[in-house]
This record gives sequence, C-alpha cells and structure tokens, in this order.
Amino acid sequence: MRYLLAILPLLFLLSMFSCEPKDEVLTTDPGAILEFSQDTVLFDTVFVTQGSVTKRLKVYNPNKKAVRISNITLVGAAASPYNLIINGQETIVRNNLELRGKDSLYILVKVNINPNDVNLPFLVADSILFETNGQRQTIKLVAYGQNAVFHRKETIGTTTWTSDLPHVLLDTVLLREGATLTINKGARIVAGSKGVLLINGTLNVNGTPEERVTFIGYRREPEYVRAPGQWEGIRILTKSSNNSIKYADIRNTTYGLRIGNPGKGGTLVEGCIISHAFLDGIIAFTSDVQVINSLIYNCGQFGFGGLGGGNYEVLYSTIVNYNNSLPRENSAFVVTDYIPDTEIKDKPTSLRLVNTIVYSDNFSAEDELLLDVKEGTGLDIANNLLRTAKYKDALNRNGNILNKEPKFKDIGKFIFRLDTLSPASNAARVLPTITKDITGTNRHATTPDIGAYERTID
Repeated sequence: MRYLLAILPLLFLLSMFSCEPKDEVLTTDPGAILEFSQDTVLFDTVFVTQGSVTKRLKVYNPNKKAVRISNITLVGAAASPYNLIINGQETIVRNNLELRGKDSLYILVKVNINPNDVNLPFLVADSILFETNGQRQTIKLVAYGQNAVFHRKETIGTTTWTSDLPHVLLDTVLLREGATLTINKGARIVAGSKGVLLINGTLNVNGTPEERVTFIGYRREPEYVRAPGQWEGIRILTKSSNNSIKYADIRNTTYGLRIGNPGKGGTLVEGCIISHAFLDGIIAFTSDVQVINSLIYNCGQFGFGGLGGGNYEVLYSTIVNYNNSLPRENSAFVVTDYIPDTEIKDKPTSLRLVNTIVYSDNFSAEDELLLDVKEGTGLDIANNLLRTAKYKDALNRNGNILNKEPKFKDIGKFIFRLDTLSPASNAARVLPTITKDITGTNRHATTPDIGAYERTID
C-alpha cells in the first residue's frame, strides 16, 4: 500500500501528459461544420490595371473538438482572377488543414481584374469551396470591375473629361496656365492618396442637379465612405481665373477647395456638396469667391474660410457640423483681413452673407462665426440662421436668426433638409437672380427658406 501511495503522483502526472486536450481531438461528425464572417466577399468597385485588392474572410470552428478541412479550393482554379492567401501562402487550393475547437482562421482573398474595352461596370464572380467531414460549404466572391482613365503625374492642356469612364488621379495633375479643363455632367473623379488637381488655367465643372459630378477617394469599403484625408483636393493656383464648379460632390479630402488667385477672375461654387474634409471645405486667400446653394459639412477646420482679405459672397448655403468625428478648434465660418503667421494683414475685404445657415450640434467655443476685419469693411449679413455668442448683439437684426436649432430632417443620416418646424422656413430674403435650390427645386417667390434646400411638402 505504501508503494502504491508513492507512485500515485507519478501516475497522475503521466495521465495528464497522455490526455489530449478536447479542442485538439479531431471529430468526424458530419454535423461539425464551419462558420464564416460573411457569406459573400464583396469587392465594391475595382478599377482595372491597378494591381490587386485584398479582403479578409474569417473561418471559425464553433465545435468543441477540432475539425480537419479536407479541401479549401478556389473553384475557378488557375483561370480565376482571385487568389487565396492561407497561413501566409498564396494558393488556389489547400488540403488537410486542421482547425482546433473554438478556433478561427483568416483567409486573405485577393482579386486582380484584367482590363477590357467595356465602359460600363462589369461583374466578376467566383467562389471558395470548403470540404469538412464530407460536408461542402461555399463562400461567394463578387467583384465589380470598371475600366478607367488613369492620371499619373502629368501636366495637361485644354481637354474635356467625359462621363464615359471614371478618371482616377494617382498623383498630381496640373492644368497649365491658359488652358481649360471641362468636366462634363455625370463624370466621376476618383483619387488615390497622392491625388491632387492643380488648376493654373480655368476649371469648368458642369454638373447638373440630375447628373452631378463626383470627386471621391479611391477606397470604396463602407468604413471609408466618410473617412477624410484620402486625397488632397482641388487647388486653384495663382494664375487661374474664371473658375466655375457647379453641382459637384467633393468628399474624403484634406481640403475640398483651396483657392489662392489674388486679382484674378473669381471662382463660382454653385449647387455643390463638400463634406468630410480633414481640414477645410473651402479656404480662400485674398481671392474672389461666390458660393451659392451649397452644402458644406463635417470639416476638421473651416467649413468656409476667407483669409487675407478678398471678396466673398455666400448665399443660400448650409455650413454645419453634426456628428463630426474630427476634433475642431476653429469656427466653421471665418473671414479675416489677414493671414495668420504672415505679413499679410489689413487687406481690403468684403463679405455678403445672406440666407445661409451656419450651425453645429457641439462646439466648445459656442461660436461658429469669426469676422476679424477692420472697421468700415463692407459687410452685408442678413437673413441667416447663425450660432454665435460673440456677435449676438451686433447681428441681432436684418432678419438674422441667432442661436436657434435649425431642425434638420435627419442629422444621423446627414440629411440637412429643413424639417416642418424649422425656424429657417420662410425666413430668407428674396434674391431675384436665384430661383432654384441645390436640387433644382424652385424657390418660393415671396417667402423662400434659408439654407441650401427649399423645404417641400412630404
């Protein structure tokens, strides 16, 4: 008995080492199937000739015991535009891969679509087949491909960009002095991280309410739709003049429009939506800018900034910050007769701000307006809805509405149309030359609404 007691600890240790953990014991049960993070791996829009795009698929074993995946097979085999990366190895098939109980595996799915002569988007599909204990499971692979016109580092003369194919800015594109770039209605401009459009000539963006022009970032995954800073933006240079940007959507930029052409013909921005800029929606330096029927929202710095003097008109527009994830330290609307940290100061300045909403849901300074100009500057500020503490006495006249929530339709979905009880309804000044809103809807002949959108009856 004494000897038995002496060897019991040894027997116990041996039994521990000889027991295989349950999560490593293979099961042959046909019911022990896999689970996946998604049933379809979707590649939104892949512009061809631009190398590969990669997505991730999670494969999970929900069973207590391990399973052996007999085959992971790309059905299209070598002819497929897709490829798989499993445990660091690029392949189209992997055999006898064991997955412990309650463990998971990540598979990278890569697609590379060859160019063709099709203008319209086209569909490229395949699937991944998993075989486990005699059971088959399939994950679909779907990519929307599209040919495009690619612009690398280049200087261009007078030309027209049509809506037939997207234009992809991979690097700097410079319009030379004296040349005109015309962008037709319905055109799509997609930019990579180094993308920037530099204008030393004349830019004419000819969108319409029905067929808008879009400027967006290259990444189309859902998490990038509202991500700022994906490309630099549009820069109006010193020799540029007489620019017209109508009915364009500009988003995902560092800044939407950066304008610096003192003494040149002005820049018209009409019917535009500028959003999710890491810094500024529109920033101008000693320039002439007219903004009409435009929506600017959720920028990290200025929605609209006119610095170092200049002549600025902002009419029937909405400049707001709601559910803005970017940290802000500046007011949304700023006009000064100087440029900070330079010798440029006391420059002639005029501002006409009429029928415009400047507001936010949260800003520590409690003021979305900064007008830092010398006395005697020409200011026409009337019939606006403004969030301001500093100017609550000076601007409490001329039809201005101060510090009253605009009451938009659905700020959670970034719908900045006016709700029924909005104080901006029927509160605008009639401007005879502006008869329609950002959508092409007629303005009321006698009692129009403040902001980019004319309220319509639902």
